[in-house]
Amino acid sequence: MKKSKLIIKRVVAMAIAAAMLLSLPVKGSVAYAETDNKTETVTSSEETDAKTEDTDKEKTDEEAEKDSTEDQEEELSDYDRALKEAADARHALQNDPNHVHHYRWIARMNESESADGTINYMCEECDKVWYFRPYPAFYCFQGDIARQIEVAPENFTVKVKTSLFITFNKQVMEALAKRPDVSLQVSFLRNEYKGDRLSFVIPAGEDTMSLLSEEGYAGFIFLGNKYGMTVEVKQETNEAEAQEAETTQEVQTEEIKTDSDKTTSYTTQS
Repeated sequence: MKKSKLIIKRVVAMAIAAAMLLSLPVKGSVAYAETDNKTETVTSSEETDAKTEDTDKEKTDEEAEKDSTEDQEEELSDYDRALKEAADARHALQNDPNHVHHYRWIARMNESESADGTINYMCEECDKVWYFRPYPAFYCFQGDIARQIEVAPENFTVKVKTSLFITFNKQVMEALAKRPDVSLQVSFLRNEYKGDRLSFVIPAGEDTMSLLSEEGYAGFIFLGNKYGMTVEVKQETNEAEAQEAETTQEVQTEEIKTDSDKTTSYTTQS
């Protein structure tokens, strides 16, 4: 009887021990699974944070770019802002599927007045350029001013500043005649590339075609005398330049006197 009880106890103990051994891998699997879930949760959280940081960075970049654009626009003068808005409106047509291009030759100046510009086969409504080639600086100056007048906002004053040219051709006068609401302000040097800086304004609505000479030109001095010339900057002449100018004038006077004497002598002999 005692042996039977002892055997039963040992069997029960062994059964309990076996049950405990069998249950260990199951708990380990659960623990492993929980660890995986935690790892996935942490990874997912890190990815979310990274995406949030990227989004925030993109927003920051966009805001910075927007602020920069706004700052640049604030720095623009009313004149430059009006020109920019008009140009943006024309360029927007390039993305309009219903827009039909109307091409013609239009000249554009180089940044340097003394360098050749370009003559562009471009759409007169949206500025899309199809083809271009080099073009002489003087004619680019004329064509560029005419184009500014042509696309100027309503009731606008186009401003021209040059340190090289002192005359307009027929193209500019025709552009003003076609835009009677536009006036033209001109700033130039008295002697082309040197001398006093002078300015004048051709008022809107003038009969500009009547201002042309027989050759088809209108000089700035002539226009300034007609519409009221203003001295913007008076050139300071140093002593050496003054002496040189005086000497040149004396030489020219002597040459005129000599020619006059020769003419008189020839007339007398005849």
